[in-house]
Amino acid sequence: MSETHLNYASKPSNGMAMVKALVLPRAGFNAEVGLPNLQSHWHGASANADELKNYFETLEIKPTDYLPISYPHVMAGTMHMNMMTNKLFPIRLLGALHLKNRIVQYRHISSTEVVDIDAKVGDYRLTDNGVEFDFVTDVTAQGELVWQETSIYLVRGKFGGKENPSSTNSFELESLTDAKVFNEWHIPKSRGREYAKISGDYNPIHLSPWLAKIFGFQRDIAHGFGVMAQAIDFSNALADVSDGNAVQVDVVFKGPIFLGSDVTLRQNLEQDADRYDLYCDDNSRPNLCLSVKKLEAK
Repeated sequence: MSETHLNYASKPSNGMAMVKALVLPRAGFNAEVGLPNLQSHWHGASANADELKNYFETLEIKPTDYLPISYPHVMAGTMHMNMMTNKLFPIRLLGALHLKNRIVQYRHISSTEVVDIDAKVGDYRLTDNGVEFDFVTDVTAQGELVWQETSIYLVRGKFGGKENPSSTNSFELESLTDAKVFNEWHIPKSRGREYAKISGDYNPIHLSPWLAKIFGFQRDIAHGFGVMAQAIDFSNALADVSDGNAVQVDVVFKGPIFLGSDVTLRQNLEQDADRYDLYCDDNSRPNLCLSVKKLEAK
């Protein structure tokens, strides 16, 4: 399959991407055809100081002179959306559920550092629930890989996964048992619009309770990645990570986290000191499962 490259000199706009998401017809996923070899590049990228400041303030996380481990995903977010709404991509953006993420950060990225961001459509897997597909993003600084992410999405449907599932599976995080609350906070109703301004993700499910209901949700939901960033910061899991330590973050978005809800972050140190579960209101099961761990030096 031929390669298609989208090249950007600055962070791409999302306006036209959202229009395409709403109106552009899609062929639908076909396992015999697979996914296009679609890549996106933003070389000479750097964080916008005002946007980064707004990120810290909106999520109420501690400002640092380096990027939060979740922030390169925010920088690359509009690249992902422009790939997912490209005419070659067969799956409709509004039908794709952001399911999981794995991030490996090899060192801190200075808030003023100039980097190259390269993203591509990765593998797919047929499962009982539908088809999972990956977006893989690398951040390099002067040729050194400093940050890497695999974002995993799910499209529900019958694609042959029940009869002929893929031989590989994506990672999973099982719920902790007897986890105790050690932090809690409120997700304001305004968070959807506030975080959309930062991320460029204006999916209707984050903006209006009425639009969210059209797409099958009880009411409007928070951007999961923003809540994950808060959970990482509020857990203090990275507080003692020095600049030379590599860190891996895994997250599974188990259920919607509603705007205007109270959330609790829970842990069972004896079961797994690297694991955290986040619950929304009085839900009996976690809405987000998180793992934050240091990696052994190479």
